[in-house]
Amino acid sequence: MSTDQDFVDYYETLEASCNASFETIERTFRFLAKRFHPDCSEQGDRLRFTEIVEAYETLRDPEKRAAYDAKFESFKSEQSEIIREAGHASSDTADRHRLLTLFYAQRRRNMNSPGIGVSTLEEMMGLPTEVLDFHIWYFREKGWLNREESGTLSITAAGVDKIESKVEKEEEAAARMRITQSNEAIALP
Repeated sequence: MSTDQDFVDYYETLEASCNASFETIERTFRFLAKRFHPDCSEQGDRLRFTEIVEAYETLRDPEKRAAYDAKFESFKSEQSEIIREAGHASSDTADRHRLLTLFYAQRRRNMNSPGIGVSTLEEMMGLPTEVLDFHIWYFREKGWLNREESGTLSITAAGVDKIESKVEKEEEAAARMRITQSNEAIALP
């Protein structure tokens, strides 16, 4: 359990609640140990058995369990944060579109100085540095953004193509909707 990535959920391993009593931990351990013991011909699994024993050894000792539970709470808190952040994906998509549109507008407005500084972007977008850094990384990986000699960031031709293709798709969708609406209006008596 050296890092959160290496963290093993012993409660999950023993198929028990984190609020389980010692007796429940003992019962589930015995059941699982018997089931996965390497000598068991049907379901024997040495690796799974070793994990079960390790979980039991930690959770049966009150001191070890208290230390583990502190790490477990930290792990659960981090997992909850990841879940909350995952809910922001649609918001991130909208932010990326707005950001790329800003770069597009700057390039069109001033070809001789097409870049925008990061601090200016933070002010314009109202995004924290960490979020902005994520979007900038994404744009650079996609080839939609590059760094100018002045240190500012500017949209690339691929980025312009991305914006223009999105605008074309939106215009096509709007035209389809207008046609659909006009056909419905004609069909009414």
